Amino acid sequence: SSGINAEYGGFTEVLTFSLCSRDDVSTSLRMPKAIDNAVHIANPKTFEFQVVRTQLLPGILKTVSCNRKMPLPLKLFEVNDVVIQQDEADTGCQNYRNVCALYCGKTSGFEVVHGVLDRLMMALNEKNYSIQQSGDPLFFSGRGADVILGSKKIGHLGILHPEVLDKFEISLPCSVLEINLEPLI
Repeated sequence: SSGINAEYGGFTEVLTFSLCSRDDVSTSLRMPKAIDNAVHIANPKTFEFQVVRTQLLPGILKTVSCNRKMPLPLKLFEVNDVVIQQDEADTGCQNYRNVCALYCGKTSGFEVVHGVLDRLMMALNEKNYSIQQSGDPLFFSGRGADVILGSKKIGHLGILHPEVLDKFEISLPCSVLEINLEPLI
């Protein structure tokens, strides 16, 4: 149902690779310690497929980078699994179903991704959520927020930091929302 709601807002669904490079999930997102949560491939055949993604965002940013010549704004979303390393799990890792929406245009479009969050929560009949400003390095200073359900963080949204955009060779401002759907389903 999240995909249907995003499509109504003019968003296009993408399907990205589950594997990515170590840099994609850590230093490219200005979160070098995030690599500690990634499940590593023992003998990767290529630099691009070293770890299992911990977020959907790197794949969507690569999609934007490859589609820079498309008409603006680019409004993309994905609903798919991410994998986080967890020692207490039987397999040593845990899958989570996430949704990620990205707006890229001549303006940041923060209000657009915030609207996607509100629309998604309305569709799921969830009223017990809030957003709180965060210092997440992924976002432009003062332009990022955590999505809180009850008292638990389930995701984040904000305007991507220019260094993140540079790593993916994107020259336009982008706003993004990514949340874990598991607590909502």
